Amino acid sequence: MDNKSVNRVKVVIHGIEYTLRGTSSEQHIQEVARMVDRCMAEIAATASYMDERRVAVLAALNLAEQLHQLQREYQELVNLLEEQTGGTSQS
Repeated sequence: MDNKSVNRVKVVIHGIEYTLRGTSSEQHIQEVARMVDRCMAEIAATASYMDERRVAVLAALNLAEQLHQLQREYQELVNLLEEQTGGTSQS
């Protein structure tokens, strides 16, 4: 069993305060919350007619797209490394 302590961190995302719990550091949780807040603010600034739910869904889609792209790039780098080292790397 993992004995990581659970942190409770208050964050503000798009003007609403949330208490988040996680095993990551407080700083990491705050950074992630700021990323979500920035993404939502950018969307809301360009589409003021959208309700909060739509802004949140678009932010989630934007962040998921970024994650997907980074996963693809990571896999390409792993494949390249395996080619250069004769396939001895593990992903």
